[in-house]
Amino acid sequence: MNKIDIYTTTTCPYCVKAKKLLSTLGLTYTEHNVDESFDEMTKELSEKFNKTVMTVPQIIINENYVGGYDDLEKMHKSGKLKEILE
Repeated sequence: MNKIDIYTTTTCPYCVKAKKLLSTLGLTYTEHNVDESFDEMTKELSEKFNKTVMTVPQIIINENYVGGYDDLEKMHKSGKLKEILE
């Protein structure tokens, strides 16, 4: 089973698009709303994946850092998303 985590905020339109794409693909995910902990999330993910994280959504699939919505969409269109899904 795939483990998909998506870090979001309430008002982010790209978060909505990312969740819609995942749902359209039949993928379940765990949503982490970071309205109250945005700074903590950016620090934690930046350190964990050695990336500069400054926006939402942030998407991690099976411990692979995907990035934001544009990255997810690009991976889907190129077929790379299938590669990281079990």
